[in-house]
Amino acid sequence: MNITVNPARERAAEIRPGVLRPDWSAATTPAVRQALAGRMTARSGLLDKWSHALEASEDIVWRTVLRLYAAKGRPPNIDEIAATTGIDGGRVGALLRKLQLRDLVGLDAGAETIWLAYPFTERATEHRVELDGHVLNALCAIDALGVAAMYGTDVTVESQCRSCGGTIRVTTADAGRVLRSVSHPGAVVWYDFAYADNAASSCCPAIAFFCSDGHLQRWLGSQASPRAGARLNMNEALEVGRAIFGPVLAAARQDDGSEDLP
Repeated sequence: MNITVNPARERAAEIRPGVLRPDWSAATTPAVRQALAGRMTARSGLLDKWSHALEASEDIVWRTVLRLYAAKGRPPNIDEIAATTGIDGGRVGALLRKLQLRDLVGLDAGAETIWLAYPFTERATEHRVELDGHVLNALCAIDALGVAAMYGTDVTVESQCRSCGGTIRVTTADAGRVLRSVSHPGAVVWYDFAYADNAASSCCPAIAFFCSDGHLQRWLGSQASPRAGARLNMNEALEVGRAIFGPVLAAARQDDGSEDLP
Protein backbone atom coordinates (compact mmCIF):
# COMPACT_ATOMS: atom_id res chain seq x y z
CA MET A 1 0.00 0.00 0.00
CA ASN A 2 1.64 3.20 -1.14
CA ILE A 3 0.98 6.28 0.98
CA THR A 4 -0.24 9.12 -1.19
CA VAL A 5 -1.70 12.58 -0.77
CA ASN A 6 -4.76 13.51 -2.80
CA PRO A 7 -5.34 17.03 -4.20
CA ALA A 8 -7.01 18.07 -0.95
CA ARG A 9 -3.82 17.03 0.89
CA GLU A 10 -5.48 14.25 2.83
CA ARG A 11 -3.41 11.12 3.36
CA ALA A 12 -4.50 7.84 1.85
CA ALA A 13 -3.00 4.42 1.17
CA GLU A 14 -3.06 3.08 -2.40
CA ILE A 15 -4.23 -0.46 -1.68
CA ARG A 16 -4.05 -1.43 -5.36
CA PRO A 17 -3.36 0.60 -8.51
CA GLY A 18 -5.66 3.61 -8.58
CA VAL A 19 -7.62 2.59 -5.46
CA LEU A 20 -7.12 4.81 -2.41
CA ARG A 21 -8.17 4.09 1.16
CA PRO A 22 -9.82 5.99 2.67
CA ASP A 23 -11.84 7.30 -0.25
CA TRP A 24 -11.92 11.00 0.51
CA SER A 25 -14.54 11.60 -2.20
CA ALA A 26 -17.09 9.98 0.15
CA ALA A 27 -16.48 12.74 2.72
CA THR A 28 -18.94 15.55 2.08
CA THR A 29 -18.82 17.40 5.42
CA PRO A 30 -16.08 18.92 7.60
CA ALA A 31 -16.96 16.50 10.40
CA VAL A 32 -16.31 13.48 8.19
CA ARG A 33 -13.04 14.88 6.87
CA GLN A 34 -11.89 15.69 10.40
CA ALA A 35 -12.80 12.18 11.56
CA LEU A 36 -10.83 10.57 8.73
CA ALA A 37 -7.88 12.90 9.33
CA GLY A 38 -7.90 11.98 13.03
CA ARG A 39 -7.92 8.30 12.09
CA MET A 40 -4.93 8.66 9.80
CA THR A 41 -2.94 10.66 12.36
CA ALA A 42 -3.60 8.13 15.12
CA ARG A 43 -2.43 5.30 12.87
CA SER A 44 0.75 6.91 11.59
CA GLY A 45 2.79 3.95 12.86
CA LEU A 46 0.62 1.52 10.95
CA LEU A 47 0.94 3.66 7.83
CA ASP A 48 4.68 3.11 8.00
CA LYS A 49 3.98 -0.58 7.41
CA TRP A 50 1.92 0.38 4.38
CA SER A 51 4.72 2.34 2.71
CA HIS A 52 4.92 -0.40 0.11
CA ALA A 53 2.01 -1.95 -1.76
CA LEU A 54 0.54 -5.34 -1.04
CA GLU A 55 1.94 -8.10 -3.19
CA ALA A 56 -0.55 -9.31 -5.78
CA SER A 57 -0.93 -12.66 -3.99
CA GLU A 58 -1.53 -10.90 -0.64
CA ASP A 59 -4.24 -8.76 -2.21
CA ILE A 60 -5.89 -11.78 -3.83
CA VAL A 61 -5.99 -13.66 -0.53
CA TRP A 62 -7.30 -10.61 1.35
CA ARG A 63 -10.18 -10.07 -1.06
CA THR A 64 -10.91 -13.79 -1.23
CA VAL A 65 -11.16 -14.00 2.56
CA LEU A 66 -13.70 -11.17 2.58
CA ARG A 67 -15.79 -12.54 -0.30
CA LEU A 68 -15.90 -16.04 1.20
CA TYR A 69 -16.69 -14.62 4.65
CA ALA A 70 -19.78 -12.92 3.25
CA ALA A 71 -20.81 -15.90 1.12
CA LYS A 72 -20.46 -18.47 3.92
CA GLY A 73 -21.39 -16.35 6.90
CA ARG A 74 -18.13 -17.32 8.62
CA PRO A 75 -14.39 -16.96 8.05
CA PRO A 76 -13.03 -19.33 5.41
CA ASN A 77 -10.36 -21.88 6.24
CA ILE A 78 -7.07 -22.25 4.44
CA ASP A 79 -8.27 -25.09 2.22
CA GLU A 80 -11.23 -23.01 1.02
CA ILE A 81 -9.00 -20.03 0.30
CA ALA A 82 -6.50 -22.25 -1.53
CA ALA A 83 -9.24 -23.86 -3.63
CA THR A 84 -10.66 -20.48 -4.60
CA THR A 85 -7.37 -18.77 -5.41
CA GLY A 86 -5.32 -21.67 -6.74
CA ILE A 87 -2.56 -20.75 -4.28
CA ASP A 88 -0.95 -23.59 -2.33
CA GLY A 89 -2.26 -23.94 1.22
CA GLY A 90 1.15 -23.46 2.80
CA ARG A 91 1.58 -20.25 0.87
CA VAL A 92 -1.92 -19.11 1.88
CA GLY A 93 -0.97 -19.51 5.54
CA ALA A 94 2.15 -17.41 5.05
CA LEU A 95 0.17 -14.73 3.23
CA LEU A 96 -2.42 -14.61 6.02
CA ARG A 97 0.35 -13.98 8.52
CA LYS A 98 1.59 -11.10 6.39
CA LEU A 99 -1.91 -9.66 6.21
CA GLN A 100 -2.10 -9.85 9.99
CA LEU A 101 0.99 -7.65 10.19
CA ARG A 102 -0.95 -5.05 8.17
CA ASP A 103 -3.88 -5.32 10.63
CA LEU A 104 -6.20 -6.61 7.92
CA VAL A 105 -6.98 -10.01 9.43
CA GLY A 106 -6.54 -11.65 12.83
CA LEU A 107 -5.38 -15.24 13.41
CA ASP A 108 -5.78 -17.35 16.52
CA ALA A 109 -2.49 -17.68 18.42
CA GLY A 110 -0.53 -20.75 17.35
CA ALA A 111 -2.94 -21.51 14.52
CA GLU A 112 -3.89 -20.28 11.08
CA THR A 113 -7.57 -19.93 11.90
CA ILE A 114 -9.09 -16.55 11.02
CA TRP A 115 -11.09 -14.96 13.82
CA LEU A 116 -11.39 -11.52 12.29
CA ALA A 117 -11.23 -9.94 8.89
CA TYR A 118 -12.29 -6.32 9.17
CA PRO A 119 -15.15 -5.49 9.31
CA PHE A 120 -16.15 -8.92 10.70
CA THR A 121 -15.22 -10.97 13.74
CA GLU A 122 -16.18 -14.35 15.17
CA ARG A 123 -16.12 -12.92 18.69
CA ALA A 124 -19.26 -11.51 20.25
CA THR A 125 -19.89 -7.78 19.83
CA GLU A 126 -23.03 -5.69 20.12
CA HIS A 127 -22.95 -4.92 16.38
CA ARG A 128 -24.77 -7.33 14.07
CA VAL A 129 -25.07 -7.00 10.30
CA GLU A 130 -27.64 -8.82 8.15
CA LEU A 131 -25.87 -9.47 4.85
CA ASP A 132 -27.22 -11.74 2.09
CA GLY A 133 -29.05 -14.00 4.48
CA HIS A 134 -26.31 -14.16 7.11
CA VAL A 135 -26.05 -12.34 10.43
CA LEU A 136 -22.43 -11.40 11.11
CA ASN A 137 -20.67 -9.70 14.01
CA ALA A 138 -18.98 -6.41 13.14
CA LEU A 139 -16.07 -5.12 15.17
CA CYS A 140 -17.51 -1.65 15.69
CA ALA A 141 -20.25 0.74 14.64
CA ILE A 142 -18.29 2.18 11.70
CA ASP A 143 -17.32 -1.30 10.48
CA ALA A 144 -20.99 -2.30 10.57
CA LEU A 145 -22.04 0.77 8.58
CA GLY A 146 -19.28 0.21 6.02
CA VAL A 147 -20.35 -3.32 5.06
CA ALA A 148 -22.98 -2.25 2.52
CA ALA A 149 -20.61 -0.07 0.50
CA MET A 150 -17.88 -2.71 0.59
CA TYR A 151 -20.11 -5.41 -0.91
CA GLY A 152 -22.28 -3.12 -3.02
CA THR A 153 -25.51 -4.30 -1.40
CA ASP A 154 -27.82 -2.98 1.28
CA VAL A 155 -27.74 -4.26 4.84
CA THR A 156 -29.52 -4.02 8.15
CA VAL A 157 -27.44 -3.14 11.20
CA GLU A 158 -28.66 -3.82 14.71
CA SER A 159 -26.73 -2.67 17.76
CA GLN A 160 -27.18 -1.30 21.26
CA CYS A 161 -26.76 2.15 22.70
CA ARG A 162 -23.50 1.90 24.63
CA SER A 163 -25.01 4.00 27.41
CA CYS A 164 -28.51 2.60 28.00
CA GLY A 165 -28.44 -0.69 26.09
CA GLY A 166 -31.45 0.19 23.95
CA THR A 167 -31.64 -1.42 20.51
CA ILE A 168 -30.67 0.75 17.55
CA ARG A 169 -31.61 -0.48 14.08
CA VAL A 170 -30.28 1.01 10.86
CA THR A 171 -31.02 0.08 7.24
CA THR A 172 -29.26 1.36 4.13
CA ALA A 173 -30.35 2.14 0.59
CA ASP A 174 -28.62 2.68 -2.77
CA ALA A 175 -25.98 0.00 -1.99
CA GLY A 176 -24.95 1.65 1.26
CA ARG A 177 -24.69 5.18 -0.06
CA VAL A 178 -27.57 6.53 2.01
CA LEU A 179 -29.60 5.65 5.07
CA ARG A 180 -33.04 4.19 4.52
CA SER A 181 -34.12 4.20 8.16
CA VAL A 182 -32.79 4.75 11.67
CA SER A 183 -34.84 3.57 14.63
CA HIS A 184 -33.70 6.54 16.75
CA PRO A 185 -33.68 9.82 14.75
CA GLY A 186 -31.21 11.37 17.20
CA ALA A 187 -28.78 8.44 17.20
CA VAL A 188 -25.06 9.25 16.94
CA VAL A 189 -21.76 7.37 16.73
CA TRP A 190 -18.61 7.93 18.75
CA TYR A 191 -15.58 7.40 16.47
CA ASP A 192 -12.64 6.73 18.76
CA PHE A 193 -9.08 7.47 17.59
CA ALA A 194 -7.19 5.23 20.04
CA TYR A 195 -4.78 2.92 18.23
CA ALA A 196 -2.16 0.47 19.51
CA ASP A 197 -1.11 -2.85 17.98
CA ASN A 198 -4.42 -3.39 16.18
CA ALA A 199 -7.79 -1.73 15.80
CA ALA A 200 -9.72 -4.70 17.18
CA SER A 201 -8.21 -4.32 20.66
CA SER A 202 -7.76 -0.54 20.77
CA CYS A 203 -10.25 1.73 19.01
CA CYS A 204 -12.94 -0.76 17.98
CA PRO A 205 -14.24 -1.48 21.49
CA ALA A 206 -14.97 2.24 21.93
CA ILE A 207 -16.52 2.95 18.51
CA ALA A 208 -20.19 2.62 19.29
CA PHE A 209 -23.75 3.74 18.70
CA PHE A 210 -25.65 5.98 21.10
CA CYS A 211 -29.36 6.66 20.90
CA SER A 212 -28.87 10.37 21.62
CA ASP A 213 -26.24 13.03 22.20
CA GLY A 214 -27.18 13.01 25.86
CA HIS A 215 -26.34 9.34 26.20
CA LEU A 216 -23.04 9.85 24.38
CA GLN A 217 -22.10 12.66 26.73
CA ARG A 218 -23.06 10.56 29.75
CA TRP A 219 -20.81 7.73 28.53
CA LEU A 220 -17.90 10.07 27.78
CA GLY A 221 -18.24 11.56 31.23
CA SER A 222 -18.01 8.12 32.81
CA GLN A 223 -14.64 7.28 31.21
CA ALA A 224 -11.61 7.05 33.47
CA SER A 225 -9.69 9.44 31.22
CA PRO A 226 -10.73 11.76 28.37
CA ARG A 227 -11.13 10.02 25.02
CA ALA A 228 -9.90 11.39 21.70
CA GLY A 229 -12.36 10.94 18.88
CA ALA A 230 -15.24 12.43 16.93
CA ARG A 231 -18.98 12.62 17.47
CA LEU A 232 -20.77 11.81 14.23
CA ASN A 233 -24.42 11.97 13.31
CA MET A 234 -25.69 8.90 11.47
CA ASN A 235 -25.21 10.31 7.97
CA GLU A 236 -21.66 11.31 8.84
CA ALA A 237 -20.96 7.89 10.37
CA LEU A 238 -22.21 6.21 7.19
CA GLU A 239 -19.87 8.38 5.10
CA VAL A 240 -16.90 7.44 7.28
CA GLY A 241 -17.81 3.77 6.85
CA ARG A 242 -18.09 4.22 3.08
CA ALA A 243 -14.75 6.01 2.88
CA ILE A 244 -12.93 3.28 4.82
CA PHE A 245 -14.59 0.14 3.47
CA GLY A 246 -15.90 1.17 0.04
CA PRO A 247 -12.46 0.81 -1.62
CA VAL A 248 -11.56 -2.58 -0.08
CA LEU A 249 -12.97 -4.80 -2.83
CA ALA A 250 -12.72 -2.24 -5.65
CA ALA A 251 -10.98 -3.32 -8.83
CA ALA A 252 -7.60 -1.86 -9.73
CA ARG A 253 -7.70 1.00 -12.22
CA GLN A 254 -5.41 1.26 -15.20
CA ASP A 255 -3.83 4.45 -16.53
CA ASP A 256 -6.51 4.64 -19.23
CA GLY A 257 -9.25 4.60 -16.61
CA SER A 258 -10.29 0.98 -17.24
CA GLU A 259 -10.60 -1.51 -14.39
CA ASP A 260 -8.90 -4.84 -13.89
CA LEU A 261 -11.07 -7.76 -12.91
CA PRO A 262 -11.20 -7.96 -9.09
